[in-house]
Amino acid sequence: MAKLQKLKLAVFDIDGTIFRSSLTVELVNGFFAAGIFPKSAKKEMEADYLAWRDRKAHYDTFTKKVIEIVFKYLPGCKKSDVDDIVTNVITWQKDRVYRYTRDLLTELKDKKYKLIAISGSPSYIVKSFADNLGFDIAYGLPYEVIDGSFTGQVLNMEPVEHKEKVLQTIIDKYSLDADLAKSIAVGDTQMDIPMLEMVGNPIAFNPNRELADHAKNKGWRIVVERKDVIYNVNEFDFLQ
Repeated sequence: MAKLQKLKLAVFDIDGTIFRSSLTVELVNGFFAAGIFPKSAKKEMEADYLAWRDRKAHYDTFTKKVIEIVFKYLPGCKKSDVDDIVTNVITWQKDRVYRYTRDLLTELKDKKYKLIAISGSPSYIVKSFADNLGFDIAYGLPYEVIDGSFTGQVLNMEPVEHKEKVLQTIIDKYSLDADLAKSIAVGDTQMDIPMLEMVGNPIAFNPNRELADHAKNKGWRIVVERKDVIYNVNEFDFLQ
């Protein structure tokens, strides 16, 4: 009897890696448009947004403020209302993806890789976005719901802080006989480094400085997509 081959995994971050924005940011914009979050809350994030837009502050600073807005105003919101917003956001944003990672997903799916998405955005939108792209498994930040309403409590911070632990949980939960040495992972920030280090084929895609430096030192593949051009940065000396 032929020996069964181990599974090859393809693990992707989403925000900034597949999606050309942040699912959390787009979700909050949807909350404002629907009146679920008060318009006055926009003022709380305006300064950080403008600082990032004008390249005076990091994008991470802006997204942290957006997450603060979620923690502040999500408690008490009905899950049914949030589900409606998620549906609208996915309808309008589902194709707002990078060409490189979109095509890589298609290629790896054809090659029978197990497609896994791990994101720090809320699980209730991560799952919808990932399902649309054909992922087999998707994990996001789980927010507590009691009696049909959000409490504002996060049940597990690992999708943000320890994606490598989430990946190991997935492997254990689904009893995946994975060949990590032949698996692929794709991320865009230093938060993805531990996850990338778990596989034999890590890809730093549109990396921030911290990830770019780490990837260069490790000899990992570095890919940048700019407008309609995809660069394999390792072939050049762009990181000085």
